[in-house]
Amino acid sequence: MILDQLIYGSANRNRMKGYQLLGQSDGVDTRTAKQFCRWAPSHGALGTEVDSWGLSFFPLENDLHCIARTMHGAPEYSGRGGMSVVTRGLVISSSQLSKFDNDPIALARTAFALGHLILPANTNQTPVAVSLPTKSFPMEMPISGFANESEPLLPEHAVRWVARETASLLKIHERVMICGACDPLPILYLLFELLDSDVRPSISFACGLQRSTRRLFRVQFTDEKLDHAMQRQLAQQSIATIDLSRVLV
Repeated sequence: MILDQLIYGSANRNRMKGYQLLGQSDGVDTRTAKQFCRWAPSHGALGTEVDSWGLSFFPLENDLHCIARTMHGAPEYSGRGGMSVVTRGLVISSSQLSKFDNDPIALARTAFALGHLILPANTNQTPVAVSLPTKSFPMEMPISGFANESEPLLPEHAVRWVARETASLLKIHERVMICGACDPLPILYLLFELLDSDVRPSISFACGLQRSTRRLFRVQFTDEKLDHAMQRQLAQQSIATIDLSRVLV
């Protein structure tokens, strides 16, 4: 199957400066590109480590979805300091996603294995559509998916509890925030295993990124510890929370 792709990042161009769409393959229309830009993060969205990265899955219009990886790019040209942030997204239709049993983690793992979610060698080059098989590669629960080895690994029983609790909360809450440092990929893997296939496409998520209340991900992970002020802020927005520090007690 053929998937279009888009790249979003910081650039100093003739008419535009700052975060913008850097390129798109031929099959991406203007409407889809605008939707992608609304979900893509900008400066400061990642941790300070050079190899920090984030993964997200979100809906686009016209029965389309996007799986995206966010990475550090070149040094920020604007003088703000630090590295720029680059997001590479693959656009997949609902019928194509069904080939992966509607599981975005299976899709992401397959795209990773084929090198389709890595940092582009040249963000000024026009992206081209990529090819994926019509079914996912065999997949087991990842032990550790993130490059940052300092992230604590939750015991397997805790990973399974968090996945079950998240699935339960999603039945009564539109959004869930999982608070505390962890490797999110095992939790996401089990979460989508627990969800019915027809529900999975509606569960947008973001991990490895700074938490955002503007981008309406249904499941978000944040390394921040859940304190009273944050609890109140999230409750005011009807976001349910899971406090990993309590899980580990």
